[in-house]
Amino acid sequence: MAQRLCAIADVPDNGSLGFGDGGTDSVFAVRKQGDIRVYRNRCPHAGAPLNWMPHRFLDRSREHIICSAHGALFDIGSGACVGGPCQGQSLTAIAFEIRGEDVWLL
Repeated sequence: MAQRLCAIADVPDNGSLGFGDGGTDSVFAVRKQGDIRVYRNRCPHAGAPLNWMPHRFLDRSREHIICSAHGALFDIGSGACVGGPCQGQSLTAIAFEIRGEDVWLL
């Protein structure tokens, strides 16, 4: 059953927004140039939450998702590791759809 996550406008362009308490069910949305992606908030290498502060999932340049535990970098569009100790691994993408002005988890 689909569940509303947030309004598209809640996710800042070139920014991110986290949902949950950092536990295994936590997810985050990231928006770059108007395109949204949703991922599970878990590093595939360390197994820890990615963010070091609420809603902080991007590196300083806002070009990559970064793991706060060990600095691995992930492609925003695909979730693939592009730098760090988890080469060949990817973030877990969460199925979603846009309905009107909202993001819905499927």
